[in-house]
Amino acid sequence: MKKNISKEQIIETALELMKNKNDLRGLNMREIARTLGCAHTNIYNYFPAYSDLLWETHAVLHEGFMEMLTKRLEAANNAEMRLDYFFSAFVDTYMDNKGWFRLAWHEHIEGERPQRDIDVLDATNKVLTGHISDICKEFPMESPDADTVKRVLHNTHCYIVGEISNYLLGRGLTQNEQELRAYITREAINMFRSCLASL
Repeated sequence: MKKNISKEQIIETALELMKNKNDLRGLNMREIARTLGCAHTNIYNYFPAYSDLLWETHAVLHEGFMEMLTKRLEAANNAEMRLDYFFSAFVDTYMDNKGWFRLAWHEHIEGERPQRDIDVLDATNKVLTGHISDICKEFPMESPDADTVKRVLHNTHCYIVGEISNYLLGRGLTQNEQELRAYITREAINMFRSCLASL
């Protein structure tokens, strides 16, 4: 059995194991340790409880998403493409990693929310607002203030989460995943633009 397991290895393994899991409570420290080839007590050196590990993976998920989104936006060569890439990044990430989606938006995590998780999500929201504000400036409309953009983005994101939640529960508009991805992305863009235009 391995003894020198790093915190990063534990987090990466946990994320890989929960990537498409339907029930995150079905995952535990013993399964993670078995996958890593170490005693489960090694994991407790870094995470005294399973909830501590879940909070850390929650923060790491958001950091990873932001790295992917930034690269995706850099690959776009016009404003329309950037707007599409921005919203499709949410849809694709959530649909490709359904267990991560559950961790990010469905799973109740025990214990007090760590400051690190609060800080990561605050930073994520600021960067997301910055990205979408920059995209808005490329369109022929009055550039809204950051607070307005943040509110409209939040509401649009809630729509995306709702549609994907319905799909995962077998209650989506369609069970054809590719059609649904395109539909949610298109509707999110329309909703975002319409809400901004009406303010």
